[in-house]
Amino acid sequence: MTETGIFANRWWIVAASFSALLVGAGAINIFAFNVFVLPVTQELGLSRGDFSGSLAWGGVFNALSVLFMGWALDRFGVRRTQLVGILFYAAAVFMYSRMTASLPVIFATFAAAGFFGAPQTPVGYSTAVNQWFDRERGLALGVATAGVGFGVVVVPWLASTLMQTWGWRGAYVGLSIAVLVLAFIPNFLFVRDRPDLVQNGRVDTSHLPGQTLAEALANYRFWVLLLSFTVAVLAINGTITHVVPMLIDRGTPPPQAIQAIQAAGLAIIGGRMLSGYFLDRVWGPWVALAFFGSSIAGMGILATGATGGLALLGAMMCGAGIGAEIDIMGFLLSRYFGMRNFGKIYGLVFAAFNLGTGFGPAISGKMFDAYKSYAPILSIYMVALALVCASLFTLGEYAYKPAKEPA
Repeated sequence: MTETGIFANRWWIVAASFSALLVGAGAINIFAFNVFVLPVTQELGLSRGDFSGSLAWGGVFNALSVLFMGWALDRFGVRRTQLVGILFYAAAVFMYSRMTASLPVIFATFAAAGFFGAPQTPVGYSTAVNQWFDRERGLALGVATAGVGFGVVVVPWLASTLMQTWGWRGAYVGLSIAVLVLAFIPNFLFVRDRPDLVQNGRVDTSHLPGQTLAEALANYRFWVLLLSFTVAVLAINGTITHVVPMLIDRGTPPPQAIQAIQAAGLAIIGGRMLSGYFLDRVWGPWVALAFFGSSIAGMGILATGATGGLALLGAMMCGAGIGAEIDIMGFLLSRYFGMRNFGKIYGLVFAAFNLGTGFGPAISGKMFDAYKSYAPILSIYMVALALVCASLFTLGEYAYKPAKEPA
């Protein structure tokens, strides 16, 4: 594992992951969606429900590609998988700028962005970080994936700024360029696989401790984690992606409404950092209870029709939950199933997770179309999150505990 020069410090991998996730699939496909909802639907003559439904297509195809990506990570390694995939994703983001009023065209565009967005999810970056860190794994994951939180702040602002001059089409072109600058270049320079895992140009993790995919599928903990994180992201993302139009409906000016999603982004950053710190010190389900409980409270605030500072607080409390979720998911999977087939196992769970990412906003949009209010779906989401918290307490002790010495 010994390396020299600039690559000797494994924290460069964390820094590069942070930079890449600033313009990750979540920041662009999901959270920036808030900024594009009104201008796109108004120009193309679509309802919010129809346009939000495009995220479901993106989620389905992202789930399919993440399955393949998990296999590719375990076979070809993080570096090669990421570099090729990021180029395709940049092209897919550019294609957003070419959307027409045809729903099939829009759905196909979001499906392509979802499919090629797999390398810009935390899956590959979490795999790299987990390879290089053990006792400090939670903190390293928290810092790396905090890029998603900063992306939630930066990308909507960047899209909104570009939109003022170049329109929503020009904004998507600008985001595609940002993917190349902030994701491809740092990956090329710093992201790599552990040298002891590379054999004849391929990655071999068979000697690492952990379960096979078949063993994981036969373990009830796998299904508890898969269902819990899928339901959690469906509920929280289904809320956050509609915060901007929700507040505009209540009379909040668009610039102030965008501040709510930026506030959620700041909370995502805090959720990433704090959950990573505590995961190294406290049993994971307790950490999940704290952050998912915050989201339940945030949804309750938004369901009351809150505006102004109270609405910002509600958005931030939801953001803290989604911020912690990625860290908790990657960490718990590594502790209960090890690193032998982490890419495949994490890829399968993340595939289901992405279905929740896509269907949450779609469900929220359809419920708004039906009831002209977000309150009914927020109530359902609160109950669902409470059940998730309860289910995680059935997991028991970690099967693969941290090493006694730093690694």
